[in-house]
Amino acid sequence: MAVRIRDVLGQIFSKPGHLILALIVAIFFYLLNVLIQNYSNLVSFLMAYDSVSTLFFFSQLTLGFHKTIEAHSVVTLVLTSILLGILVTIIVFKAKNTKSQKSSSLGAIAVFLGLLAPGCAAACGIGLIAALGLSSIVLTFLPFEGLELSVLAIIILVFAIFKTSKDLTVCEVCRVNFKTVTLKKMKGGKI
Repeated sequence: MAVRIRDVLGQIFSKPGHLILALIVAIFFYLLNVLIQNYSNLVSFLMAYDSVSTLFFFSQLTLGFHKTIEAHSVVTLVLTSILLGILVTIIVFKAKNTKSQKSSSLGAIAVFLGLLAPGCAAACGIGLIAALGLSSIVLTFLPFEGLELSVLAIIILVFAIFKTSKDLTVCEVCRVNFKTVTLKKMKGGKI
């Protein structure tokens, strides 16, 4: 079974467009976390300076973001971003190449948890919890100060990737014939 899933992922990500989509989603998720964490700073900066300066400030915040959170938070945020990119790419591939309209509720739960507290809850309260004004106080009551939510999001994302990939090879409704998919002409006449 693991070999099939590895083959499915290999088929999907052998296309440069799929790799680019996964990378764009991962970067977007990471940037969204930087934006949520620094929202009030960015708004204040925008009020004082112009939008170009604010974009430069945001780029500097993005480049230095890993220094403002703990190491385990960087790892969980990067892992969540990459796994989310992979999952979204698989779901897009599945939607384009199957007749199934089944949505991935596990993926949605994992994305929610990943956005809620992608790490570093006690130190800086990143994620939607900070944006909701609940800050890190709420997560300090958890035994690992919110890290368990990040690990749970990663586990659910891995499971959702596994299940979605498995559906592409096992499920009758979702099965994709990769021989026809790889030979199928795309817009522009390229194979």
